[in-house]
Amino acid sequence: MALVAMSITVSAESATSNGMAAPGNVRGRVVDAEQQILPGASIYVEDMKVGVVSDVNGFYTLSNLKPGKHTIKVSYVGYTPYEFTVDVKNGTLDHDIVLHDGTELGTVQVVGAFSGQRKALSMQKNMMGITNVVSADQVGKFPDSNIGDALKRINGINVQYDQGEARFGQIRGTSADLTSVTVNGDRLPASSKDTRSIQFDIIPADMVQTIEVSKVITADMDGDAIGGAVNLVTKNTPYHRVLSLSGSTGYNWISEKPQWNIGGTWGDRFFNKRLGILLSASYQYAPGGSDNTEFIYEQDKDDKVELNEAQVRQYYVTRERQSYSAAFDYKFNENNRISFKALYNRRNDFETRYRLSYKKLNGKASKQSLALQLKGGSDNHKGARLERQQTMDFSLNGDHQWGILKFDWSTSFSRAGESKPDERYATVKYTGTYDGEAYGDHFVDAGGKHPYSDLALPDINDKGWKVSELTDGFEKGFENEWKAKANFRLPLVNGGDFANALKFGGKFTSKHKHYDITSLEYDGDNIADWRDHLVYRIRDGFMCGDQYPVNTPFINKHYIGTLDMAHMDGTHILADEAGAYKAVENIAAAYVRFDQKLGTNLDLTAGLRMENTHLKTSGLNYTMDADEHESLAPTGEYKHDYTDWLPSLLLRYKISDEGNVRASYTKTISRPKYSALIANKVISIADEEATIGDPYISPSKSDNFDLSADYYFKSIGLISAGIFYKNVNNVNVEAIGTMKGSELGLQGDRASSTFKVTQNMNAYDARIFGVELAFERDFSFIAPALKCVGFYGNYTYTHSTTRNYNPLLGIQDGDDVKMAGSPEHTGNVSLYFDKWGLNVRLSYNAASSFIDAMNLGSRELDRYYDNVNYMDLNASYTWGKTSKFTIFANATNLLNQPLRYYQGHNDRTMQEEYYGVRCNVGFKIDL
Repeated sequence: MALVAMSITVSAESATSNGMAAPGNVRGRVVDAEQQILPGASIYVEDMKVGVVSDVNGFYTLSNLKPGKHTIKVSYVGYTPYEFTVDVKNGTLDHDIVLHDGTELGTVQVVGAFSGQRKALSMQKNMMGITNVVSADQVGKFPDSNIGDALKRINGINVQYDQGEARFGQIRGTSADLTSVTVNGDRLPASSKDTRSIQFDIIPADMVQTIEVSKVITADMDGDAIGGAVNLVTKNTPYHRVLSLSGSTGYNWISEKPQWNIGGTWGDRFFNKRLGILLSASYQYAPGGSDNTEFIYEQDKDDKVELNEAQVRQYYVTRERQSYSAAFDYKFNENNRISFKALYNRRNDFETRYRLSYKKLNGKASKQSLALQLKGGSDNHKGARLERQQTMDFSLNGDHQWGILKFDWSTSFSRAGESKPDERYATVKYTGTYDGEAYGDHFVDAGGKHPYSDLALPDINDKGWKVSELTDGFEKGFENEWKAKANFRLPLVNGGDFANALKFGGKFTSKHKHYDITSLEYDGDNIADWRDHLVYRIRDGFMCGDQYPVNTPFINKHYIGTLDMAHMDGTHILADEAGAYKAVENIAAAYVRFDQKLGTNLDLTAGLRMENTHLKTSGLNYTMDADEHESLAPTGEYKHDYTDWLPSLLLRYKISDEGNVRASYTKTISRPKYSALIANKVISIADEEATIGDPYISPSKSDNFDLSADYYFKSIGLISAGIFYKNVNNVNVEAIGTMKGSELGLQGDRASSTFKVTQNMNAYDARIFGVELAFERDFSFIAPALKCVGFYGNYTYTHSTTRNYNPLLGIQDGDDVKMAGSPEHTGNVSLYFDKWGLNVRLSYNAASSFIDAMNLGSRELDRYYDNVNYMDLNASYTWGKTSKFTIFANATNLLNQPLRYYQGHNDRTMQEEYYGVRCNVGFKIDL
């Protein structure tokens, strides 16, 4: 590859008080010929042997340079190497670097897949730790509607789904709770009451500039990342004027309605490029749904597994997303720059669920029952249950150069909220036998993959049907976070084979979470005319199988939605309202990080981070006496204080300009979710379910060891291999089991009832061993004409073992218990064609099954998340030079992969939910 060399003299003159010239600095931004920013560029001062890497927004700083002339070399994957000369006398010099396409790409037009790949590969190549990067360009070349779908393409990452969309991510064989998700380097509060992490499906993929997955963290990063840290970098101010518009539409065969997506971004620089502004907006409207069956099994006194409950569910779900972001930055001078970012996301989830339930199938015939339940909402919310989740984040940042000392700071406020107004349930129930037959005796394939009843449902006009439930619920919660942090970087020995620098700083985070629940029950006589307001659901073509009862009658959602419940006499359901809680958590952190060169090719980073956590929680406890009188009582305030010391040591050996070997040791933690830390019992009398909290659950802690090697091809691509080992203590697990009402503190008739209980606990210690392999490259090494064809693939093997079990789990010697949330195999394969503006990509993603929740006492009833196989196809065509125009088409889930859980054995289905194939077409304009 030819070298572009330029002799540029840029200097500033001044003198120190003793007449000696002081060291100087060079700062600027790296862009390409089209003025697109280039993160991850290597900038190297040859004579001083000092180098830096441009950050995620393309900025770089070379500090503490000796007075005089210096040759600076710049390299970037897929671009022609570039060098220039500066004459440093003292002060700070402002110099932007423009790179041009490399000759190795030949006739390949560097757009589409190649453009995104080289940005990502350049960042990965120059990182000290093991990091995977997905750029916005790459996201656009996959049919991924949200960031979770984009993450599943990265080696070592598996995602879990909700209504066909990726919601949570698992890294390196750890559960989603052990993964840190941040936005611009800071954790956002979670909307949901049951998790600490934001849900991936809240933020549209087109609102993110870069996704960084750090599998090895350094001391200047938050320590709560046992699996790893996913950092979502939102769009930043541009280097030049940008304007892009996009729109698409699709179709869903369950809802039989079109979907719509629109988005736009505008940005520019003003006042001689001192002020930068970027505004972005996205809107998505996606009617959809799913076909679902669920089954619950129990063990009898002889440990025989029996079917207890079966459900057939039809979901109609409309998801409406709005996302807005703004970014501003102002450069006062070469040494001082401030920036402000704002991000707002709102997701409205309108859900209507029709559920047919067969209950107590393993009990006496007289106790067995059928139930037809509608879950909906008020007519103001389309008659559907509305779950509204919102997140917002406002941050003010500063970046300053004080002589040789670099200083940056940030203050921010974040808020997340969730509300479920007017969540209404209406259920009619049929108790006992039908025509003298018990439903429990008429289930075919019980204990298999598709159990179903071959006994017809009673006619809806049968007098045995009675209204058993009419409720209205209100849930509302929020979490506020205030954060402030400061970082300092001071070069100590500048230049040479043993250059080093000290980085240190601190961070304070204050979190306040509050969740309220109001639940009311009404007399069924309020809907005595329910038979006059029926709809028929479980649709034709139900994907779980045609053996399930199609066109089952349910109460109409609009009838329930128009009821004026505010003027009805309702009774509070105290067992539901016990789920309310408050939590306040303050985290004070400080760190020191030392970067040392050890010769020409070896770099070392050592660090120590301290995090002090102060937690206060309070909630409500539900009780029922012998006369079945109910009451709520405050749990009181519980406090938990602890301090963690988190050392880290990273080594990187540069084999050549194209490859590295990395080794590291780090210590990380993971704090339990707030809802698990409340000292309460939340009991659903109607569903006979309960959740138990424990304020003294300890955070999980892990010692992590990593070794990896990578090689980057000049024609864009890489080959990499790595092994990792994690020793995790106090793994927090969601365990399921059964308890009698008396064990939950209930008296009266409820004391003998059996409740399904969910309980979070420190379940065991675990060891995880894994291997990661990745390869991506165009096929030019076979023949030059095949430069336009490429392959992307990765594979991760994970093996976990557990020990030191919590006695409540009832684990016996010889039981082979894997770590929850740890698939043994995950992999991705993608073939693409990119030439003449045409990009076509076929993608395949697979993950093996893994244990999801443990049973309290029986391995036969452990819950597993089944293996998945996804195939997607997308194509786009781009034309234009100054302005670019793109049309695209996507088809996802071509294999119609269901979400599936099983109990104990793969053939024993616990849940199976189908979403169907999804397609959309659209356009994008970049002016």
